[in-house]
Amino acid sequence: MTHSPAIVLAAFGASSAKARQVYSEIEASVRAAHPQKEIVWAYLSQYIVERQRKLGVVLPTLPEAFADLQSRGCRSAVVQPLLVAPGEEYHIMKSIECPGLRLSYGRALLDGDGAVDEALDSIAQQVQPSVPNVLVCHGNRKHSRFNQPLLELQSAARLRFPNLIVASIEGEPGDAPLERARAMAALCGEVVFIPFMMVAGEHINNDVMGEAPDSWRNLVGAFHCLCRAPLGNNPAIHRIFLHRIDAALELAQESLAHV
Repeated sequence: MTHSPAIVLAAFGASSAKARQVYSEIEASVRAAHPQKEIVWAYLSQYIVERQRKLGVVLPTLPEAFADLQSRGCRSAVVQPLLVAPGEEYHIMKSIECPGLRLSYGRALLDGDGAVDEALDSIAQQVQPSVPNVLVCHGNRKHSRFNQPLLELQSAARLRFPNLIVASIEGEPGDAPLERARAMAALCGEVVFIPFMMVAGEHINNDVMGEAPDSWRNLVGAFHCLCRAPLGNNPAIHRIFLHRIDAALELAQESLAHV
């Protein structure tokens, strides 16, 4: 029986193999920090899991990851969500029970005191001066309460970076802030999109950089358009999640000590 807590990296998931390559970079960072730990993956989007299985790609769900760990004698695990905000998927994740497996959870990127400023620090070097920079968030169209961290991010970004504009594909703040980006781009002819998502999947490829008239690239209408790498490629983001894992591991070890 394994007494050391395993680490479960819980990602939303991505449809394309190219987008999922980002997860390999994250795993490499976690393995370098915790070379003796058992590390497994779980995917939180049932839609993506089922869609990929039809294509022959098996992405384990969280209950399947838990069952796998238990089958190998693990009795404790830290679940680190690779999520930007503690939104719908985060709450569903924490509702999944696994009797016999003690679970501790790391925080999402924008969860906790100082988390918004820490996240802005991590992307500060990507913000190009003298042109509009659009932070591309996902958002939630069904549950407005889950957009609150993005609105806090928007307020903090406005104070720190006069040319950083926070917008979202769904929910609030939505795409209305693109009007400001369009006005700025009309003067300088450029725009920079910074994906505030772990992977650059269909939303970035289609909604932001696509050819459709209502893609963000076309709505802003800049002559020069640049799209940065997603959060999962950013070593500073890796370090934030490593700190989240360390904190959760401490709680897990304390819990095991009292068993």
